[in-house]
Formats: sequence, C-alpha cells, structure tokens
Amino acid sequence: MIGYYLALAFGRLLSYMPFFLLYRLSDFLAWLMSKVLKYRQEVIDGNLKRSFPEKDEAEIKNIRRRFYRNFSDILVESFKSLSVSEKTMRKRFVLRNPEVFQNIYDQNRGLIMVMGHHTNFEWTAMSIPLVVPQNCYAVYHPLKNPRFNKLIVKIREQFGLKLFKMEDTYPFMLNNPDPRPLYVFMADQSPHRGKIKYRTQFLHQDTPVHLGVENLSRKCDLAVVFIDIHRVKRGYYEIEGHLLFENTQDQEPHMVTDTHVKALDKLIQSDPPNWLWSHKRWKYA
Repeated sequence: MIGYYLALAFGRLLSYMPFFLLYRLSDFLAWLMSKVLKYRQEVIDGNLKRSFPEKDEAEIKNIRRRFYRNFSDILVESFKSLSVSEKTMRKRFVLRNPEVFQNIYDQNRGLIMVMGHHTNFEWTAMSIPLVVPQNCYAVYHPLKNPRFNKLIVKIREQFGLKLFKMEDTYPFMLNNPDPRPLYVFMADQSPHRGKIKYRTQFLHQDTPVHLGVENLSRKCDLAVVFIDIHRVKRGYYEIEGHLLFENTQDQEPHMVTDTHVKALDKLIQSDPPNWLWSHKRWKYA
C-alpha cells in the first residue's frame, strides 16, 4: 500500500510539471533507454529488420533511435494524464474530419473505430469522446493490483470514455442498448496461441490477427472506421478517420480484417518510428 501511494505521489508531481520540462525528462529517458539500458533492443531490431527487409543497418538504427523518443514522449504524457485538463486536451488533440463520425451518428448507427499502437494511442482513446458525437467505449484488461487498476480506469474514463473488461466484450456489445456507440479496437493486438483462427500479411510477415472487428461489426451492425494518428509536434496530435466499411454484412470472409490490417500497415510504412516496436507482436507467429 505504501508503495502505491509513493508511486501515485511521484506520478502526480510529474504530472504538474510544465510540458517543456516533461519533454526534457523525455529526452533523458530516451537516451537512458537507448544508450544505457538498451531497452528491448533485440526485440526492436528483430521487428524492424523483418518488417523492413529493404532497409540497411544505418536506416534501422535511425528508426530505433527515433522510436525511443516516441516511446519516452508517450511515457511522460501518460504521467501528464493524471492532472491534464479538458481544455488542454481539446487544444492538443484534434480530429481533422469530424464529418466521418457525424455522418454515421446522423444515420442512427454505431461504429468500431480501429487504431494501432501508433504515436500516443493512450491519449487518443482517452480523448476521442471530446471530438465525436458518439458515446465511446473501449475494452481493457484489468491489472492485478486493484489500486493501480482503479487509477488507470479513472484516468482513461476522465473525458467520457467507458471501459469494459476484455472477457465481457461479446456480451457487453451484443446487449448494449446505446443505438449509436463508438467502440475503440486495437488492430495490432496478438491473439493468444490457443485462440489463433486467422493469419494475414502484416509488415511483410505472416501474422496471426484477431477477428473481433469483423465478427462484432457484423453481429452488431456497425460501420468500421480506421484512424491515422499523427504527431504534429511534441504534445500535439491530429487524427483522421477513414471509413473502411459502412456495412460489413455482405463482405467476403476476412475482407474486413485484411482491410483494416492493411490500413495500419500503410500508416506504419509511412511513419515507421512511431509504432510500438518494443511489443512482441510476432511471438506466436
């Protein structure tokens, strides 16, 4: 219990630091992870080399260096989430084309918003209720420590996002009375070895993928929108929605899955350093 309160006090202290100081801290953390700790360097290099076989060693090293800066920025921005105001987030998080979401809302329909672990995915999920008309929901995996779990839920829900447990995904979505929901789904999660039902090409690799977006969009009659997340500059983000499917009922099997995976592949290819390369995405490949 003492450790929790000490960690919380330290986190809150960091959260009240001005952004320019937080990013100085981020610079130090990036250097520390890259040069001293070499945080998950083997995993990062392996992922990069398999994903970009055409790139030489110098290009891989450059992407890795810039990845550490992206990763450290996400870390310090996560601390900032403990005290950040709605006014600040509205200033720093902008939706380029709100009409994509408004059009679906006006049709009295819901949607699945698919995204990847690209730039600050945490801020994106947390802040999406501020820029769309829909009620927003996201699945989460509860932490073992109940105090930290309660804190994480409080942070993520502070601007209107509603969380539900991963194990409750199907019953929650199938029985949600909200006629126009927005569900946040991650496109790049790795299914457990025993639950792999489909594989597709992702970043030049045979990759097991979840079929939840495809199955639930059909069962719940939901549109599918993929979002690009762009860091305009440090601490400022813009997202852009791309309507992939207005209706998925008549699509061929795996068409929905292949399409949203290709959309993420395209985003990563255009902006390699800002994806979560330290994640063991292909551990069950």
